[in-house]
Amino acid sequence: MPPIDPAVLRSQTTALAARLGEPRAAAAGVRALLDDYADRSHRPSPRLVGSEVENAYKTPGPVLRAVVSALRDPARADPTAALALADALWAGDSREERRLAAEILGLVAIGLPGEALEMVERWLPQLESGSTADALAELGLGPLVRLDPPTYLAHAQRWAALPDKWARRFALALLRPLAADRHWDNIPGALVVIRRVMADPDADVRRAAAEVLAALAPKSPPEMARFLREQAGRSNSHTHWIVRHAMTALDPAAQAEIVKRLRS
Repeated sequence: MPPIDPAVLRSQTTALAARLGEPRAAAAGVRALLDDYADRSHRPSPRLVGSEVENAYKTPGPVLRAVVSALRDPARADPTAALALADALWAGDSREERRLAAEILGLVAIGLPGEALEMVERWLPQLESGSTADALAELGLGPLVRLDPPTYLAHAQRWAALPDKWARRFALALLRPLAADRHWDNIPGALVVIRRVMADPDADVRRAAAEVLAALAPKSPPEMARFLREQAGRSNSHTHWIVRHAMTALDPAAQAEIVKRLRS
């Protein structure tokens, strides 16, 4: 991996942004840049073979951020071309390309909500990892989720019931932008989505459910405590795992009540 010279990198990304009107050529240029800055010394552990780590350039974060920064204004000036570039990058299939595709989608999603949603629906069956699912939800669709929570909570309910585990993980990740929004407090709306995965057999989905429950808890501890007590009464080991890991966001008294319910 060559050293990152900010001036050189800025020149490279500016040249890429100038080719936005040629999405396939721009995508090829992005791939070449990712490859130029790839960390070729990285060797994944044998335990990780077949995982998302294998399908990655291991390009440093500053390079990815520079690409997005250079594309920000051109993408907003030509959102249709930006969506075409995002689609071309997504097809590249590496973790970095798909993250960039999600970020580019997020730059223009508010101006083209219908097209953005259509693209997400098309990409969902192709999700291959938790990091891609999270990036698509938080960076790609996040701006629309914050703008119109009811509409996207309704979509999330549907996505949380899909057979593919990464689609369910994506549905849960859509709640994170709302958890971080201090003006949003529709906890019951979020719990309708989470309820659909409370007995999920997949560990990645359960982990995501516990994390988002913990992130939402400060917005309304009483509502969250009631929900976790209710779920603790279910006779399902997967549900109990989520409850045990989510309840740590509550105060000790609430946790004690939930533990009693789990043991009863």
